[in-house]
Amino acid sequence: MKRFSTFNVDLSENIAYNDPAFPAYIASGLMSFYPGLRGNAHWHEDLEFVIPVRNSELYNVDGSIIELKEGDGIFVNSRHVHYGFVTEHTDCEYICIILNPSLLCANREFDESFVRPFVYSSSLPYIKLVREIPWQKKVIGILRELFRLREKPMWQFSVQKQFFEIFELLYVHSGIQPDEQPRESSSLNALKLMMGFIQKNYRKKISLEQIASAGFCCKSKCSALFNAYLKESPVTYLIKYRLKVSTELLCKTEMPVTEIAYESGFSGTSYFCETFHKYYQTAPLEFRKNSALLP
Repeated sequence: MKRFSTFNVDLSENIAYNDPAFPAYIASGLMSFYPGLRGNAHWHEDLEFVIPVRNSELYNVDGSIIELKEGDGIFVNSRHVHYGFVTEHTDCEYICIILNPSLLCANREFDESFVRPFVYSSSLPYIKLVREIPWQKKVIGILRELFRLREKPMWQFSVQKQFFEIFELLYVHSGIQPDEQPRESSSLNALKLMMGFIQKNYRKKISLEQIASAGFCCKSKCSALFNAYLKESPVTYLIKYRLKVSTELLCKTEMPVTEIAYESGFSGTSYFCETFHKYYQTAPLEFRKNSALLP
Protein backbone atom coordinates (compact mmCIF):
# COMPACT_ATOMS: atom_id res chain seq x y z
CA MET A 1 0.00 0.00 0.00
CA LYS A 2 1.27 3.48 -0.86
CA ARG A 3 2.20 5.54 2.19
CA PHE A 4 1.27 9.17 2.64
CA SER A 5 4.68 10.09 4.07
CA THR A 6 7.79 9.01 2.20
CA PHE A 7 11.50 9.25 2.92
CA ASN A 8 14.64 9.83 0.92
CA VAL A 9 17.68 7.56 0.78
CA ASP A 10 19.25 9.43 3.73
CA LEU A 11 16.01 8.89 5.73
CA SER A 12 15.04 12.57 5.65
CA GLU A 13 11.35 13.30 5.11
CA ASN A 14 10.16 13.72 1.53
CA ILE A 15 7.74 16.65 1.63
CA ALA A 16 4.37 16.27 -0.13
CA TYR A 17 4.43 19.64 -1.91
CA ASN A 18 1.21 21.42 -2.94
CA ASP A 19 2.32 21.05 -6.55
CA PRO A 20 4.61 18.01 -7.06
CA ALA A 21 6.46 19.93 -9.77
CA PHE A 22 7.16 22.96 -7.54
CA PRO A 23 8.98 22.38 -4.21
CA ALA A 24 6.81 24.40 -1.84
CA TYR A 25 4.35 23.30 0.84
CA ILE A 26 1.92 25.89 2.23
CA ALA A 27 -0.89 24.86 4.59
CA SER A 28 -2.48 25.34 7.97
CA GLY A 29 -2.80 22.70 10.66
CA LEU A 30 -3.96 21.87 14.16
CA MET A 31 -1.85 20.36 16.94
CA SER A 32 -4.83 18.18 17.85
CA PHE A 33 -4.08 16.11 14.75
CA TYR A 34 -1.00 14.76 16.55
CA PRO A 35 -0.95 12.32 19.49
CA GLY A 36 -0.86 14.13 22.80
CA LEU A 37 -0.87 17.53 21.03
CA ARG A 38 2.74 16.89 20.10
CA GLY A 39 4.05 16.71 16.55
CA ASN A 40 6.28 13.90 15.36
CA ALA A 41 9.97 14.75 15.27
CA HIS A 42 11.42 14.81 11.76
CA TRP A 43 13.95 16.53 9.54
CA HIS A 44 14.25 17.42 5.88
CA GLU A 45 16.37 19.35 3.40
CA ASP A 46 13.70 22.04 3.07
CA LEU A 47 13.55 25.26 5.08
CA GLU A 48 10.53 25.40 7.37
CA PHE A 49 8.54 28.36 8.71
CA VAL A 50 5.78 28.04 11.31
CA ILE A 51 3.44 30.75 12.65
CA PRO A 52 0.91 29.93 15.39
CA VAL A 53 -2.22 31.88 14.46
CA ARG A 54 -4.52 30.71 17.26
CA ASN A 55 -2.99 30.17 20.68
CA SER A 56 0.72 29.71 21.32
CA GLU A 57 2.91 26.65 20.94
CA LEU A 58 6.36 25.37 21.80
CA TYR A 59 8.93 24.22 19.27
CA ASN A 60 11.76 21.75 19.75
CA VAL A 61 14.77 22.16 17.45
CA ASP A 62 17.67 19.76 18.13
CA GLY A 63 16.59 19.53 21.76
CA SER A 64 16.24 23.30 22.35
CA ILE A 65 12.73 24.43 23.37
CA ILE A 66 11.47 27.71 21.88
CA GLU A 67 8.23 29.38 22.98
CA LEU A 68 6.17 30.86 20.15
CA LYS A 69 3.47 33.35 21.02
CA GLU A 70 0.40 33.66 18.84
CA GLY A 71 1.35 35.68 15.77
CA ASP A 72 5.11 35.18 16.13
CA GLY A 73 6.97 32.46 14.26
CA ILE A 74 10.07 30.36 13.76
CA PHE A 75 12.43 29.53 10.92
CA VAL A 76 14.00 26.04 11.06
CA ASN A 77 17.07 25.54 8.92
CA SER A 78 17.76 22.56 6.67
CA ARG A 79 18.28 19.08 8.21
CA HIS A 80 17.66 19.97 11.84
CA VAL A 81 15.39 17.70 13.90
CA HIS A 82 12.25 19.56 14.96
CA TYR A 83 8.60 19.36 16.02
CA GLY A 84 5.93 21.56 17.60
CA PHE A 85 3.85 20.83 20.68
CA VAL A 86 1.61 22.34 23.35
CA THR A 87 1.49 21.51 27.04
CA GLU A 88 -1.74 23.06 28.33
CA HIS A 89 -4.14 20.76 26.43
CA THR A 90 -5.22 23.80 24.40
CA ASP A 91 -5.27 23.23 20.67
CA CYS A 92 -3.09 25.43 18.47
CA GLU A 93 -3.77 26.37 14.86
CA TYR A 94 -0.70 27.24 12.83
CA ILE A 95 0.53 28.13 9.36
CA CYS A 96 3.31 25.94 8.01
CA ILE A 97 5.37 26.94 4.97
CA ILE A 98 8.12 24.62 3.73
CA LEU A 99 10.37 25.74 0.88
CA ASN A 100 13.16 23.82 -0.80
CA PRO A 101 16.51 25.64 -1.16
CA SER A 102 16.59 24.71 -4.85
CA LEU A 103 14.15 27.60 -5.43
CA LEU A 104 17.00 29.96 -4.52
CA CYS A 105 19.61 28.49 -6.84
CA ALA A 106 19.55 31.07 -9.62
CA ASN A 107 23.07 30.05 -10.65
CA ARG A 108 25.98 28.01 -9.35
CA GLU A 109 27.93 30.97 -7.95
CA PHE A 110 24.93 32.25 -5.95
CA ASP A 111 24.30 28.73 -4.64
CA GLU A 112 27.89 28.18 -3.53
CA SER A 113 28.43 31.69 -2.14
CA PHE A 114 25.18 32.21 -0.26
CA VAL A 115 22.70 29.32 -0.23
CA ARG A 116 24.95 26.39 0.71
CA PRO A 117 26.84 28.18 3.55
CA PHE A 118 23.49 29.22 5.01
CA VAL A 119 21.48 25.99 4.79
CA TYR A 120 24.40 23.77 5.86
CA SER A 121 25.43 25.97 8.78
CA SER A 122 25.70 24.03 12.03
CA SER A 123 25.60 27.30 13.99
CA LEU A 124 22.15 28.32 12.74
CA PRO A 125 19.57 25.62 13.53
CA TYR A 126 16.73 28.14 13.82
CA ILE A 127 15.72 31.78 14.14
CA LYS A 128 12.81 32.79 16.33
CA LEU A 129 10.70 35.42 14.57
CA VAL A 130 9.05 38.06 16.77
CA ARG A 131 6.88 40.97 15.69
CA GLU A 132 8.77 43.47 17.87
CA ILE A 133 11.83 43.24 15.60
CA PRO A 134 11.13 45.08 12.31
CA TRP A 135 12.92 42.74 9.88
CA GLN A 136 11.40 39.66 11.55
CA LYS A 137 7.96 41.27 11.48
CA LYS A 138 8.47 41.75 7.74
CA VAL A 139 9.30 38.06 7.28
CA ILE A 140 6.14 37.09 9.19
CA GLY A 141 4.10 39.43 7.00
CA ILE A 142 5.51 37.92 3.81
CA LEU A 143 4.78 34.39 5.04
CA ARG A 144 1.19 35.32 5.85
CA GLU A 145 0.80 36.81 2.38
CA LEU A 146 2.12 33.61 0.80
CA PHE A 147 -0.42 31.63 2.78
CA ARG A 148 -3.20 33.93 1.57
CA LEU A 149 -2.10 33.53 -2.05
CA ARG A 150 -1.55 29.76 -1.97
CA GLU A 151 -4.74 28.95 -3.90
CA LYS A 152 -4.58 31.85 -6.33
CA PRO A 153 -3.67 31.29 -10.01
CA MET A 154 0.10 31.21 -10.59
CA TRP A 155 0.85 31.31 -6.86
CA GLN A 156 4.25 29.87 -7.70
CA PHE A 157 5.38 33.28 -9.01
CA SER A 158 4.70 34.86 -5.62
CA VAL A 159 6.56 32.10 -3.79
CA GLN A 160 9.60 32.37 -6.04
CA LYS A 161 9.74 36.16 -5.71
CA GLN A 162 9.04 36.39 -1.99
CA PHE A 163 11.35 33.52 -1.04
CA PHE A 164 14.32 35.54 -2.28
CA GLU A 165 13.23 38.49 -0.15
CA ILE A 166 12.83 36.25 2.91
CA PHE A 167 16.20 34.62 2.31
CA GLU A 168 17.94 37.98 1.98
CA LEU A 169 16.53 39.11 5.31
CA LEU A 170 17.52 35.86 7.02
CA TYR A 171 21.00 35.84 5.49
CA VAL A 172 21.83 39.47 6.24
CA HIS A 173 20.83 39.13 9.89
CA SER A 174 22.22 35.64 10.51
CA GLY A 175 25.91 36.42 10.73
CA ILE A 176 26.73 33.43 8.51
CA GLN A 177 30.28 33.40 7.14
CA PRO A 178 30.52 32.61 3.39
CA ASP A 179 33.28 30.02 3.94
CA GLU A 180 31.62 28.25 6.87
CA GLN A 181 31.82 24.47 6.51
CA PRO A 182 28.94 22.15 7.40
CA ARG A 183 29.29 20.13 10.59
CA GLU A 184 26.94 17.75 12.34
CA SER A 185 27.40 16.19 15.75
CA SER A 186 27.80 12.44 15.93
CA SER A 187 25.00 12.29 18.50
CA LEU A 188 22.50 14.04 16.21
CA ASN A 189 23.55 11.84 13.31
CA ALA A 190 23.00 8.71 15.44
CA LEU A 191 19.56 9.97 16.46
CA LYS A 192 18.57 10.53 12.82
CA LEU A 193 19.64 6.99 11.94
CA MET A 194 17.51 5.56 14.76
CA MET A 195 14.50 7.74 13.87
CA GLY A 196 14.87 6.64 10.27
CA PHE A 197 14.96 3.00 11.30
CA ILE A 198 11.67 3.43 13.18
CA GLN A 199 10.07 5.26 10.26
CA LYS A 200 11.03 2.48 7.87
CA ASN A 201 10.11 -0.45 10.12
CA TYR A 202 7.17 0.75 12.23
CA ARG A 203 4.92 -2.01 10.85
CA LYS A 204 7.19 -4.67 12.35
CA LYS A 205 7.81 -5.66 15.93
CA ILE A 206 10.80 -3.50 16.93
CA SER A 207 12.97 -3.88 20.01
CA LEU A 208 15.01 -1.20 21.78
CA GLU A 209 18.12 -3.19 20.91
CA GLN A 210 17.30 -3.00 17.20
CA ILE A 211 16.71 0.76 17.40
CA ALA A 212 20.03 1.26 19.21
CA SER A 213 21.85 -0.92 16.69
CA ALA A 214 20.59 1.29 13.85
CA GLY A 215 22.39 4.23 15.50
CA PHE A 216 25.53 2.19 16.26
CA CYS A 217 25.13 2.67 19.99
CA CYS A 218 24.05 0.80 23.13
CA LYS A 219 20.51 0.78 24.53
CA SER A 220 21.30 3.23 27.33
CA LYS A 221 22.84 5.78 24.93
CA CYS A 222 19.92 5.28 22.55
CA SER A 223 17.46 6.19 25.31
CA ALA A 224 19.64 9.09 26.44
CA LEU A 225 19.75 10.58 22.92
CA PHE A 226 15.98 10.35 22.44
CA ASN A 227 15.38 11.97 25.81
CA ALA A 228 17.98 14.70 25.22
CA TYR A 229 16.79 15.73 21.75
CA LEU A 230 13.14 14.66 21.60
CA LYS A 231 12.21 14.67 25.31
CA GLU A 232 10.68 11.18 25.02
CA SER A 233 11.77 7.55 24.98
CA PRO A 234 12.42 5.55 21.80
CA VAL A 235 9.36 3.41 22.53
CA THR A 236 7.14 6.46 22.93
CA TYR A 237 8.46 7.86 19.65
CA LEU A 238 7.62 4.55 17.95
CA ILE A 239 4.09 4.50 19.37
CA LYS A 240 3.41 8.09 18.36
CA TYR A 241 4.78 7.51 14.89
CA ARG A 242 2.40 4.57 14.49
CA LEU A 243 -0.45 6.77 15.70
CA LYS A 244 0.51 9.43 13.15
CA VAL A 245 0.25 6.82 10.39
CA SER A 246 -3.12 5.71 11.75
CA THR A 247 -4.55 9.25 11.69
CA GLU A 248 -3.51 9.64 8.05
CA LEU A 249 -5.26 6.39 7.19
CA LEU A 250 -8.36 7.39 9.17
CA CYS A 251 -8.59 10.76 7.41
CA LYS A 252 -7.55 9.80 3.89
CA THR A 253 -8.99 6.31 3.42
CA GLU A 254 -12.11 4.33 4.27
CA MET A 255 -10.17 1.40 5.69
CA PRO A 256 -11.80 -0.33 8.70
CA VAL A 257 -10.23 0.23 12.12
CA THR A 258 -8.95 -3.35 12.37
CA GLU A 259 -7.04 -3.03 9.11
CA ILE A 260 -5.68 0.38 10.12
CA ALA A 261 -4.44 -1.05 13.41
CA TYR A 262 -2.31 -3.69 11.72
CA GLU A 263 -1.25 -1.36 8.87
CA SER A 264 0.03 1.09 11.50
CA GLY A 265 2.08 -1.54 13.31
CA PHE A 266 -0.17 -2.27 16.29
CA SER A 267 -0.48 -5.88 17.45
CA GLY A 268 -4.28 -5.80 17.70
CA THR A 269 -7.41 -3.69 17.41
CA SER A 270 -8.06 -3.43 21.15
CA TYR A 271 -4.54 -2.26 21.93
CA PHE A 272 -4.71 0.23 19.05
CA CYS A 273 -8.03 1.71 20.23
CA GLU A 274 -6.80 1.89 23.82
CA THR A 275 -3.57 3.64 22.81
CA PHE A 276 -5.39 5.97 20.41
CA HIS A 277 -7.81 7.05 23.15
CA LYS A 278 -4.92 7.63 25.56
CA TYR A 279 -3.32 10.19 23.24
CA TYR A 280 -6.38 11.70 21.52
CA GLN A 281 -9.08 11.32 24.20
CA THR A 282 -11.41 9.96 21.54
CA ALA A 283 -12.03 6.77 19.58
CA PRO A 284 -10.55 6.27 16.08
CA LEU A 285 -13.93 6.37 14.31
CA GLU A 286 -14.93 9.51 16.20
CA PHE A 287 -11.63 11.09 15.15
CA ARG A 288 -12.39 10.18 11.53
CA LYS A 289 -15.86 11.70 11.81
CA ASN A 290 -14.58 14.95 13.36
CA SER A 291 -11.74 15.32 10.85
CA ALA A 292 -14.27 15.15 8.01
CA LEU A 293 -15.95 18.24 9.43
CA LEU A 294 -12.79 20.35 9.34
CA PRO A 295 -12.44 22.91 6.51
